[in-house]
Amino acid sequence: MRETTTNPISARSIICDIFRRFRAPACLSLAVGFAAAALPVHAETWRLGASTGQWADTRLPYLPYNAITGQLSFNKSYLNSIVVSRHLVTRDLFVPGTRIGLSGARMELEGTASVHSGLQSHLEATIGIMLRTRDIDLRSAGYLNFGWSNGFSYALSSPEYEYGRDGARGNDTVQLQYYMGFELEYAPPTWGDRVSLFARLHHRSGVYGLISPSKTGSNIIGAGIRVHLGSGW
Repeated sequence: MRETTTNPISARSIICDIFRRFRAPACLSLAVGFAAAALPVHAETWRLGASTGQWADTRLPYLPYNAITGQLSFNKSYLNSIVVSRHLVTRDLFVPGTRIGLSGARMELEGTASVHSGLQSHLEATIGIMLRTRDIDLRSAGYLNFGWSNGFSYALSSPEYEYGRDGARGNDTVQLQYYMGFELEYAPPTWGDRVSLFARLHHRSGVYGLISPSKTGSNIIGAGIRVHLGSGW
């Protein structure tokens, strides 16, 4: 029987896990973050993040329901990532003739480099465009925003824990998949515009047969820390 765990993950354990698994990259991110504190705030900036996550044992359409009802479980497959993004443009995006849409939406070019461990062991890279909402001002509590990324994911070797084209786990798995990411980013008021925290869903799939058969992907939920490097990088 596959081992799962539903133990809640505390913020402290997440941060400790980031340092334990990333060591040098996480320390470098923080060092750059302190250096970036001296840079002027600029809309067009490079940002660097480090995150850690775990395989969620659910299909994407059922994830919200399973999370709300407490039925979401996690398998012993882990993902550690470096996330690099670059702001491209800020635009109002509305359905023509209506006020349905987003005001001040930001578009970012985003790439990730990841290491899988546990039940599968391989490297993965993604490239995509992140659509991010404008910051929601929480006044004395800081600010938050939401992001939605779309692009492609490439596993540098065949994933050992994803389901393959024949429906068997680890057999004839697909290296090139569609990538989608959902993100909630939060910055405490004392951190200003230089450092933020984020929760993230890392999704790989075949888009219901468009790229590969259904159920051949994965959903990994994690959290991380991000530093804002400024416009000169």
